[in-house]
Amino acid sequence: MQSKNRGSTTEPPTADDVTPLEGLTAVRLNIAGTLVICGAGALGLVSAGFAQGVLAPVSGVVALIGIAGFVWSYLHAVNRSREHEISVSQLYFAVGTVAPKRVKRVLQGCLALQIVASIVVMVAGFSQTDPQEFNWAACIIVTPLFGMGMTGVWVARFGSFGPRIVTARSRRTRRPAGRR
Repeated sequence: MQSKNRGSTTEPPTADDVTPLEGLTAVRLNIAGTLVICGAGALGLVSAGFAQGVLAPVSGVVALIGIAGFVWSYLHAVNRSREHEISVSQLYFAVGTVAPKRVKRVLQGCLALQIVASIVVMVAGFSQTDPQEFNWAACIIVTPLFGMGMTGVWVARFGSFGPRIVTARSRRTRRPAGRR
């Protein structure tokens, strides 16, 4: 995202500088993924067969997509961090003013729903299985990686951050090798 020229200086962009259509694909993908996760979780609670045949593969696929989002957003954020001050909480949880309120609510809401759904389905799965059986419903616990990855993709690409804060490093004087 380019910064807007205001007068003679270039100021960093703010969350209000993002147009409504920017990043809509990542937001829609996050919503769709959340619906798929919740649907697969509900099916996984119906029977162990559904949990093994539907929930486990869906959980694996969305977790891999989330990990890919993590990697992409991390690399993009590292590139942006040369000019902007970026924190992990801003990048993966949309904390602060990095996104417009509507986008932030959707991103954080999807992540919260994924976390709640994964915990509920996992706990319910444990209550339905014998101690000696494998709880296939527990596979859902990796699905919030998807929401974090999609939030990272949106924030790394369209988020607004403050300028890079450069602090003076303290210089240590090196002693000659023979003296200690």
